[in-house]
Amino acid sequence: MLLSVVIPFYHVEKYIGECLERAAQIGDCEILLVDDCGSDASAQIAALHCGMHANMRVIRREKNGGLSAARNTGLLQAKGEYVYFLDSDDLPEPEALTALAREAEKQQLDVAKARFVYFDDETGKETPGPAIPATQVMTGGELFAAQCRADVYEPMVWQCVYRRVFLEENGLVMAEGLHFEDELFQAPCLLKAERAAAFEMEILRYRQRAGSIMGSFARSSAWCANYLEVCRRLSALAGTLDAGAAKRALARRVGQIALSTAKNIPAYRLPPQIAQEAKHFVEQNRREICGYAMASGDLLVAAQGMLLRMSVNAFLRAYEHNS
Repeated sequence: MLLSVVIPFYHVEKYIGECLERAAQIGDCEILLVDDCGSDASAQIAALHCGMHANMRVIRREKNGGLSAARNTGLLQAKGEYVYFLDSDDLPEPEALTALAREAEKQQLDVAKARFVYFDDETGKETPGPAIPATQVMTGGELFAAQCRADVYEPMVWQCVYRRVFLEENGLVMAEGLHFEDELFQAPCLLKAERAAAFEMEILRYRQRAGSIMGSFARSSAWCANYLEVCRRLSALAGTLDAGAAKRALARRVGQIALSTAKNIPAYRLPPQIAQEAKHFVEQNRREICGYAMASGDLLVAAQGMLLRMSVNAFLRAYEHNS
């Protein structure tokens, strides 16, 4: 079997049916639907589709654990040569995804990365994602560094198919209990991959909707601590790398993520209370946040870190003025 498609679901009854209709058209695959113990009709919709497609099955978790835990549950039961993680509110492009997996198999890739398209849930309007250029086969570290230099690197795992045995041999699983888990999965995968490549095919339509995980920015300031924990873990990973382009790219990425802890306050137009809580977090953790930025090796990121260290208010004013 070429591909295992892992689709966690939780309270997505409005979207999962359309997702599964598209997923059913993917060739030479098994589709593992991981039920993360929601209370809406998602499970019934998933069961209905399993009854129509012999290659679909539901794996029910014992309790809700979040997206990362659900993905890991599916990964443990995957049998395909490659694994693809699909979110249940997004829409795969079946022919393109199948073609990507076949190219990965043909070229014996550990990781194959492709493009995506944003689309608005309310209007249906589509917007191209980053124009990721196609590459020859290279190490994953080289691909990571090249995409970071070109400012087209995105961490979302549904951009990639991963060789399953490669993941198992390197103990690569999703970080549980954190948002932004994709940052902590894709970069380590690329940095360990001996053979990787990027392709220009568009394999996914990425739904932009108000109730998604990313919409939680406006509901709670807990994402601030998540951002800082991501920085800590990626910084520790950078410390294990030999000097070179990949290490420099990861240090720059960490600096950018750290600054985003402050930049997201105006960028996401947070409610006043949440904005104040986020600002307080930045104030309390300013030295650490700025340290990552100033160690990034990027002059602009470092300069922004210096400004933030001097004054959070001045940093926020400068960001809003330049946005």
